[in-house]
This record gives sequence, C-alpha cells and structure tokens, in this order.
Amino acid sequence: MTRPSLSPFFDPQSVAVIGASRDPSKVGGSVLANLRSAGYPGRVVPVNVSGDTVQGLKAYPSLLGAEGEVDLAVITVPAAGVLPALKDCVSKGVRGAVVISAGFRESTDEGRRREAELREWVVGQPIRVLGPNCLGWIRPSRRLNVTFAPGMPEPGGIAFISHSGALAVAILDWARDRRLGFSLFAHLGNQADLNESDLLQAAAEDPETRVIVAYIEGVANGQRFVDTLSAVAATKPVVLLKTGRSAEGARAVSSHTGALAGSDTAFDAAVRKAGAVRATRVEELFDLARGLVSQPLPKGRRLVVVTNGGGLGIVSTDAARAAGLQIERLPDPVRRRLAAVLPSTASLANPVDLVGDADAARYSEALHTLGPESGDAMLIVLTAQAATDSAGVARAVIGVTRGWMIPVVAAFVGGARVAPGARALEEAGIPCFPFPEPAVETLAGMAQVAERRIARPEARPHATAAPSQVLSHVARLRSAGATSLGLLELQPLLEAYGIPCAAGRGASSPDEAATIAQRCGFPVALKILSPDITHKSDVGGVVLGLASAAEVTRAAESMLAKVRAERPQAAIRGILVQPMVTSGRELLFGMVRDPQFGPLVMVGLGGIYVEVFRDTVARLAPVSPNEALAMLDELQMAPLLRGVRGEAPVDRTAIADIMCRFARLTEQIPELNEIEINPLVASATGAMAVDARGTLGP
Repeated sequence: MTRPSLSPFFDPQSVAVIGASRDPSKVGGSVLANLRSAGYPGRVVPVNVSGDTVQGLKAYPSLLGAEGEVDLAVITVPAAGVLPALKDCVSKGVRGAVVISAGFRESTDEGRRREAELREWVVGQPIRVLGPNCLGWIRPSRRLNVTFAPGMPEPGGIAFISHSGALAVAILDWARDRRLGFSLFAHLGNQADLNESDLLQAAAEDPETRVIVAYIEGVANGQRFVDTLSAVAATKPVVLLKTGRSAEGARAVSSHTGALAGSDTAFDAAVRKAGAVRATRVEELFDLARGLVSQPLPKGRRLVVVTNGGGLGIVSTDAARAAGLQIERLPDPVRRRLAAVLPSTASLANPVDLVGDADAARYSEALHTLGPESGDAMLIVLTAQAATDSAGVARAVIGVTRGWMIPVVAAFVGGARVAPGARALEEAGIPCFPFPEPAVETLAGMAQVAERRIARPEARPHATAAPSQVLSHVARLRSAGATSLGLLELQPLLEAYGIPCAAGRGASSPDEAATIAQRCGFPVALKILSPDITHKSDVGGVVLGLASAAEVTRAAESMLAKVRAERPQAAIRGILVQPMVTSGRELLFGMVRDPQFGPLVMVGLGGIYVEVFRDTVARLAPVSPNEALAMLDELQMAPLLRGVRGEAPVDRTAIADIMCRFARLTEQIPELNEIEINPLVASATGAMAVDARGTLGP
C-alpha cells in the first residue's frame, strides 16, 4: 500500500498547533512562539479548548472548527488526547502530524498500551505521523520550526535525523555558533509511524539536501533499512553515528564467531554493504558533513599538504598515514617549479613547508604551482607567526582553489590571530579546523565515501531455494531433535554447496576408531564428539598425527579418560576419525543470524587463537567474489595469505569461492542459527574444511 508523501512536512502552507498555549514556557506555547519568531510565512492555526486568542492569534476550540485547510498539525496535548486529535486531523484532511506529546511506551504500562493502540490505528490512515515523544521538525528554508527548542538554524544542504532529542537540542545550539546550515532537522521520537528509513528516503528525494547525517540507536526493520540506505547512498553521501559499539556486546553463543560478532558488527556490515559510512564521534559526524556538503569527493587517497610550520607538517603526515591517506613525494618537474618561486629555505617535499615568514603571496604562488593535479586532496596549514595575516592567506587560498575538482580543507592553528582567516574560509565553503588531525580525518572519511560509492555491490539477489538433498538432510536433523551440530552432521550440507571437507567418520570406541583409521589411511587425527564441548583442544579432545592402529587405540582411550575427567557432565557421543590434512594457513568461516539484518558472515584467523587475536572481517550475506577477496585483504593476516619469506601464497581465489558458497548456504538454510568452519586449511592448491559446528533453531 502506498502511504501519503511527506510533502506536508517539507512545505506546508498552513500549520495547526493542537494544544497551543499562551504561556511560551509550556510545550504548546513554545512551539507556537517558535513558529512566529522564526518568521514562518504560512497560516498558523492555534487550537486551544479554552481560549479565543492565543499569543495574538485567533484560536479554535477544535481543529474541526478551524477555517480553511490545514497541511501540518503539531500535537502537544496530554497523551490521552493524542489519538482523538489525530482522528480529528484525518477528518480535517491533514496529511502530516508531529506528535510532541510524551507519555507513551517510554513511560508506563498504560503508555505502552496507548502507543500500541496508536500504532495499530495509524496503519492505512491517510496521514503520516512523526513521534510521539519527539522534539519535532525544522525546515530552515521555509522558516518552519515546529519544535520546543529555541532558535532557527541557517538553511543549508545537510539533513540531520536523530533518535535522541537531547542530542538534537545540543546540536542545534552548537550548529548556530558554527553557522552550519541544514535542509531539515528531525527527531524521530518513538517512531509509531515514521522511522529512520522513511526519513532517509525523504531526504534523498529532497532537492535541498546534499548530505544526510543521522544519529541512530537502532533500526525498526533491518532489511528495509539496508535496501533504503543502499538506494539513498547511491545518490547522496550518508554518514551515520550509531551508539552501542560495546554496550550491545557480543552474543551469548557457543562458537568463536558468536563471541566476536555482536549486533553492532552486523550494523557496521549493513552500512558498508549499502555504501554509507560510519562516524565514531559526534564531532566527526559533522566535520565529515561539512566537508561533503561543500567540497567534491576525492578520486583517490593522495594528499598534498602545504604549511608554514615544519612541525605541523609532521603532525599532518602522521595523521594522514594513520587515516590511510598517502603522502607521496612530489614529481621532480613540480619540485623544480616550486624551487623557482619559493625561498631556498623552503621544503619542496610533501608536505611543502613555506617556512614561518610565508605571506599570502607565497601561499598563492605555491598553490598555483601545485595545482589540483598534484594530488587527490589538499590540506593547507597555517600557524600564527609574527607577521601572519590569516585573512590575507585565506583570500589567497579561496582565490586560487576556486573551481578545483579536488577537496580543499584547511587547519588554521592558533587563537584570535588566525580566527579572521578561518572565518573567511568557512564562509567561502572551505572547511577550516583548529588542528590538522580532524582535517585529515575528514578527508579520509570523504575518500571512504567515494570508494564505497564506486564499490557498491550489485543489487541484493533473491535467495533461491536450497538443493533438495539439503532440505531433506535438515528435515532429518530436526526430526531427530538435533540442535547442536558437529562436522558429521554439517558435512553433507557443506559438500552440497561445493565446500571441500576432510572426510570424517564417527567411532563409538577406541577399537572402532583404530579400525576406521586403518581404512582411511594414516596419519589420522582424533577429535571428541560431544554437543556440550565447544573448544575441544581445551579439554584434551584433539590428538593429531597418529601413525598406527596401536597409537589410535591408546590415544582414544587416553582422550576419553581425560575429557570425562575434565567435563564429567558432558554427553560423549564418540570419537571423530579424520585423515590428516596437508598443513597450510588456518582460517575461520563463520555465520551468526542477526535478528535485524540476517546472516552475518565472517572470515578470519582460524585455529585455537581466534578470540585472542580477533582478526576477523564481517559482511552481510550474500557475498560476491570481489567482496570475498576484499575481506581477505582487510585481515591483519593478509600478508601471510599472499606468501612471506619465500612461502608460496595460498589460493585466494579458491578461498573467495568457498566464502561465496558458504554465504549462499547461510541464506538458503534459515534453520541454521549459527555455523562455523574452523579451521579451513588453505594452501597453494586449494582449501578444505577440517572441522565445523553449528546450531539449529527451533
């Protein structure tokens, strides 16, 4: 069903304040006062049950008795009156409502019941609702402020969407001091109707919005969020700040993968898949927004630094390397041209050090000589020296770089003496920072936006049905009541998806283990079979390199005795016998099924030290071959996979192919809550799953 558009929020010709008050200190009075003081040019309709005039405007005891049409209603009445007020809005033909009133699920059991009733009612209604329990909505270009927060931010190209009202109020105050302009400013509140996906889509369709930033505490619908964010990020930069990186924690599950993958990991993978980026701090969120809204995206990561202080050049270089930007030596022809216009004491390397007495003319000559072809981004650093004219330097920077198709940012380091120049740069659309580090971080974030836009994966394909033999095998496991799965149960699934496995067979006794070992050929490995033991090696449940039947019998007897002593309550199902696999690099492939975003697949360092080194990379399924290779490149162990000290590289193409197959398995078998291959042994000739475990859902 198609819901009404959000146009009443963006450009209403008339606004009703339901619960308008004569007292500006009350919420209903504050909203009405904000509308008037902001200079809203449309018609304002106060609704107050007891007054004929409110703040100098004719008031109506009921919205239904108001003259003329109403596009947008702002509801500030007590919670019990919200739903009746919304029903009046529908009867009046109002298409948008901002419910500021509190007293819903954030309060009491009665409030939760009241919100549930509101949510059920609003579905299918010809009205869109922001809130309840929200700060409100601001559209600066229309002088529309329907919040109880004072002041109006300047119009601009940044859309800000927030799950926190307190943060939104603080940002409003902070942004006014920095003259940061917004296209829209919205607090979602309890999201009984409109949620973050709705507003992302609306901001993408808004011609005034050039950059979208959002403070997110969670998402209402994971799959819709990913689909919407993917579509939006393809057209406009999106930067998200999400809390709970550590608070949401790791899952209380049995495998290494589960211990490493929390819901924040899934959110990060969702943002990456969609082509958006994440900020880690509020300041970083808006620093990056400032850069994106005023400067072009870089085409690469080559950074050129121009400074009048050698120390600040070193600080800039260190920050650039830490952020993944490249500080490359300038070509000799450029260095020769610089030598012709700069003093002999200047440094012609990168950073270009103009030395302390550099004036506006020297900055101008250096920038003209370098030009936009010298790098993918430019950082101009100025520190106050005895004769520094910061405003003059700023004018030179503005004049020379106007029209450049690379991003230009500045760091004017100091206090009052550099303030005029910093102000001039900001007014001209060149972000200016107090120190080099945030300037560099902003450029690195812009580079990430550009890279993710280019590298966006193809549209998410519909997951096809699993092969019939897989469905039959899963059905047998479920009918048998299996919940914890080992290699014996998972091997048919892995092989059905073309994932090579080290064939294993279960034995119920040491003698049977010796017989199986003779059939499969020596050397062999023994592993304990128990649904209650996750990390077999921790309790002596793994023995490798057994070369005879006698060794197998002795090792199996010893293993069983040791494991029973270590874990007397564990159910022991027997012993797994496997042929030894040729040595290679040990990897982990894992999946946990995120309740919001679906299968989260991981690759990383395998073996027994997974949780010690925590060298893993995660993506949402499905995974393309290029994504799989990129995941391998992001690992700290990536150099080992490519071969070091004369060792042969592993077959990365084979690993990537297995990762794609593994991801497809996790999509097509939703009964699997969790699955892990550890280790997957990779060599120059391929890769093989040596052990696996998983869990089936109810």
